[in-house]
Amino acid sequence: MQKVLLLDKDNKPINICSWKRALVLIMKGKATNARLLNDIENMIKIDNILIPRVIKLTYKLAVPYKELPFCRENILVRDEFVCQYCGKKFPPDKLTLDHVFPKSRLGPDIWENIVACCEECNQKKADRTPKEAKMKLLRRPYRPKDYFSFELKKYPYEIIKFWSEFFEAS
Repeated sequence: MQKVLLLDKDNKPINICSWKRALVLIMKGKATNARLLNDIENMIKIDNILIPRVIKLTYKLAVPYKELPFCRENILVRDEFVCQYCGKKFPPDKLTLDHVFPKSRLGPDIWENIVACCEECNQKKADRTPKEAKMKLLRRPYRPKDYFSFELKKYPYEIIKFWSEFFEAS
């Protein structure tokens, strides 16, 4: 699905929305094209409709703090689809989630205790801590701080590069 970068009135990125949401905001007069040029490169073509890839709100908006959901997809994105024990990159369906401090020993389901792990390393570590299994974590698990920056990791480089001029301005 095509995505659109949403800027606030001061040209600061605040969200990434679907092209449908962008179209509704434009049609209601709540947003406009953020770029001065209306060339085809700056647009998404859906059927016979051209929608800007970057839109800007026409009014001030107070953006509330948004907590990043703790879920499998976000753990895998945080760890960049890399097993945190062997360092190999895997497709999402070949990775499991591992409790650094085992769940059987009351290890909590929190950002700071869960890592992406390949099936082989997960079986090798089993019901032990990394130290007990003589395995080393590539990096300590953490809770991502900035919601918007984290969401950007989910998009291809080409899209981020296209939007990058707005990140440098914020």
